[in-house]
Amino acid sequence: MTELPHEKPAFDELSDDHQEVLRRMGESVGKSVDEVQGTDDLIGYFQSFRPDGRGLAGVFSGVVGGDDVHERLEILFEVAGDDRRPTGGRDAFFVVRKPAVVAPEDVQTAGEEWIDQMRRLGDSLGHTEATEKLSAIERIRVLEGIPPKHPKLAEEKTELLVLLAETIPSWVGAAAPDHAIATALRNPFYFVNCDAMLRDYLMWPLYRKHIASEDPFEPYFRLWRHGVKWRVFQETQIDLYMPRR
Repeated sequence: MTELPHEKPAFDELSDDHQEVLRRMGESVGKSVDEVQGTDDLIGYFQSFRPDGRGLAGVFSGVVGGDDVHERLEILFEVAGDDRRPTGGRDAFFVVRKPAVVAPEDVQTAGEEWIDQMRRLGDSLGHTEATEKLSAIERIRVLEGIPPKHPKLAEEKTELLVLLAETIPSWVGAAAPDHAIATALRNPFYFVNCDAMLRDYLMWPLYRKHIASEDPFEPYFRLWRHGVKWRVFQETQIDLYMPRR
């Protein structure tokens, strides 16, 4: 889920920290600040540093939470590894092709903690209806293999699917609309893997002082790094698919 377009402010209207981050990001990929100032200008930015993330050191330094974001990015690059596909070419996004082995019970635990954290996050932000929906989940199944695709037609999607895939991804940005630096970075972080919850995990240190919740997306990252994918086809059940060994 990409963010809605924002009006592009003049560079000298940005805070000093914001200007410095844009300068560093531009310099790291050989671009001027004019070329990286728009919300879409930095889409694909992190892919420029595959496979090891070298060149990102210090880019977010000076921003509150920036060093912690860099630590998460280092883990991301380590987990995703080489971007070369087995059949040739390179991945457009960060894909975990060789995830570490994980026990089904650990997947179960991470899945339960993920939903509990989303419920707690919703409660802290005042999303009562969403919190009730998450509390109504009766079962989280751990399966193995290639997951089926979610429906594309709106009328075929469950309310729980819409909540997890479309509604919750808007919570963090909406809770801190005046955090200009974070707002400018949401699209490039989203296009790491076109995964809003992965984005919010990576960016969480930027929002930590703005939202009363403790690292709510960490359990989701545990699932992602092991190649686990989630699916929802019923209102009270979530299926977690482990890679087949």
